Amino acid sequence: MTGYWHFPAIASVLAILYLILDMKWLLLLFIVWLLWLKLLKKMNRTVWLITIFSFLTFVYIVPVVPQTEYEESSIAAEVTGNIEGEVKASSKQIQFTLQPLHHSTKLLVTYFPEKEENYRDIPLEHSLFHGSRCTIHQQIEIPPSSTNPAQFDFRHFLLQKQITHQAVLQDFNDIECISEKGMLSFLYQLRTDLLNRMEDTWSEDTAVWINAIVFGDASAMEESITELFQRFGLSHIIAISGTHVTLVIAFLYLMLVKGNIITKEKTYLFLMVFLPVYSVLAGANPPVLRAAIMMVGLLIFQKYRWKFPYSDLLCIVFMIFILWDPYIIYHVGFQFSFAVTFSILLSQKWISQSKSPVWKVFQVSFIAQMAILPLQIYYFNIFHPLSIFMNLMVIPYFTFFVIPVMYVFAVISFLPDKMIIFLNDIFVFIHERTLQFIGWIDQTLFPPMYLDKLSIISVIIYFVCFLLFMQFLEYKQEKAAAIIGIIFILPILMTASKPYFQDEGIVTMFDMGQGDAILVEAAKREAVVMIDAGAAFHFEDMEPTRGVYKNIIRAYFHQRGIKELDAIIISHDDVDHFGSVRFILEEVNVQELIVSPYFDVTLLEEFQEIQPSLKISYAEAGDLLHFNDAISFQVLAPDADKGDANDNSIVLYTNLGLKWLFTGDISKEIEEQIVRDYPALQIDILKVAHHGSNTSTSEVFLEAVQPRAALISAGRDNRYNHPNEEVLEVLERNQIQVYRTDEQGAIQFYYTDGGGTFSTFLP
Repeated sequence: MTGYWHFPAIASVLAILYLILDMKWLLLLFIVWLLWLKLLKKMNRTVWLITIFSFLTFVYIVPVVPQTEYEESSIAAEVTGNIEGEVKASSKQIQFTLQPLHHSTKLLVTYFPEKEENYRDIPLEHSLFHGSRCTIHQQIEIPPSSTNPAQFDFRHFLLQKQITHQAVLQDFNDIECISEKGMLSFLYQLRTDLLNRMEDTWSEDTAVWINAIVFGDASAMEESITELFQRFGLSHIIAISGTHVTLVIAFLYLMLVKGNIITKEKTYLFLMVFLPVYSVLAGANPPVLRAAIMMVGLLIFQKYRWKFPYSDLLCIVFMIFILWDPYIIYHVGFQFSFAVTFSILLSQKWISQSKSPVWKVFQVSFIAQMAILPLQIYYFNIFHPLSIFMNLMVIPYFTFFVIPVMYVFAVISFLPDKMIIFLNDIFVFIHERTLQFIGWIDQTLFPPMYLDKLSIISVIIYFVCFLLFMQFLEYKQEKAAAIIGIIFILPILMTASKPYFQDEGIVTMFDMGQGDAILVEAAKREAVVMIDAGAAFHFEDMEPTRGVYKNIIRAYFHQRGIKELDAIIISHDDVDHFGSVRFILEEVNVQELIVSPYFDVTLLEEFQEIQPSLKISYAEAGDLLHFNDAISFQVLAPDADKGDANDNSIVLYTNLGLKWLFTGDISKEIEEQIVRDYPALQIDILKVAHHGSNTSTSEVFLEAVQPRAALISAGRDNRYNHPNEEVLEVLERNQIQVYRTDEQGAIQFYYTDGGGTFSTFLP
């Protein structure tokens, strides 16, 4: 089998795609491929049979995660099981997976520390380590699934880890744990101690990088930094990968062998023991496990002078990982790590043709970026044109400075405080300026491309052309490579430009809980206007939280490739209608902000500070709002200061395939005034005022405007009992079709000049 292990590996990949993507034609492709290998290529019978066996084995073992429906329930229960893997601790949450006794599925346990609690001490105080036997007395819940397009589906994510339920601890009287003795438990406890030691020894700015690069714990990393690295495709630098493991091995080898401390043979033995231990201390994530296992394999081959191709080893490790844990195929790190390693391995001949170290770094960076590009778009909806060049600049900086320095800092934490402070200050001085430079490039030069997931056909075209491209480069056929290079980029460009050729407009009412957030996209992206952008908020100080923007609005913007808004129209100055505006202004270019003349001036000043170029306009009854001749609104209210924020809501009438009325939070009195002022007003679709409160939506109003459909934005099980039963009865009596975000998730209306159709995210 030497030199032929890539055939069973390819069969395993075909089996995985056949199952999880439901691509039935792959079975036919596999059969044709087998016949071609046997009849035309005269493949060895043993290799041929092992390839068939591989396909059948992986078809049998690969788990298919079902699509989830939005149904939540919880029960009080007592669960006993063992902690599996790492206990992830951060200032935001402490989280671990519990494997209940006699059950194959798992339970996710989460605790949110109080501000005064030291989150690093909690696992030590309560024996929260791998292998600990714990009993939980708690409400066991089904995790929530997504209710908006592009929103992260937490339930589906957990199902990919074989986790079906979750428990949120209120305090540690609800859980009792007894730590188990064993090597893994000891190593995980040692890992926690080392993370604590780094934070106690080094400054916060340095400790976060030591813990991320040396121990694989980036939980304390600032969100802005992780997002910056994500945009440039640099996330692999923060997570431990093969580069880190290679550097560790090189350092230890030079120190032990070249320093004449021990012999080469003993060094090999030491490294074979050290690498598995270090992989656990580093978090035991798939990339570091892959690198460690492969390095151990190579050391064994070198020690016994066995000739075994690196490609065979990679293929065997790939299949062993899946056989060991079939659910690992859904792990992003596993996918990225093997995709990059396979691609670089296949390109070794092309890379070896170059004599310039700088050019080799560029080649590796290019191959790595191109290999994971479809995955990056799938998971993050992003592609940055400068990612390859940024990797070319940033990877050497991390490889030759940051990573070695972090490992040295982790080892020398016993030095006197003055020396620690001196070394810390030097690193922070250099590193902060480097991060500022990366941030300046991000702010100043080309913006990233945000786009929807590539279709399966596009991905196939991409990888076929990419392989041909690399083959032409290897044989120095530059013209053919250039042509193929253009072709394999076309699917990405076509996906990015798709909204600009779409003949339908879209109105999206997001399910953002108790509040309003509505986006209107004209056909062919001729105009994009947002009507309200609410947020959840803290009841203590009424300050909006970032969650709705980050998880719902921004996620949708990225999927749809929206980088600019023609306008945001805020109906009135309640936080459940404007709370996400400040976050939008921080990241999205907004040409105009439209409010009523009675809007809070302090808020407008705050918005202007965030985006100084922002144009602020006022709208009142009688005004017409036009956006690139694609979207137009007639303002029906307010006509005077009513002395109440809700009654000062901007009311908009428009034709988006059908006739719409957006009502903010107006009361019945304002509805009656609108009917008096516009007696001929007839609509098809009503955005029900005030989330279905009984202060609005009178029967008189409905009989006057005669809508066919009504949209209600309300939070599930909200404290106000919205929508009110009285309102729902009135709508039903008038035979009006009701769409509710609390029951159906996000509501979308696809329209053309001749009409449109509704679509709800949940059935």
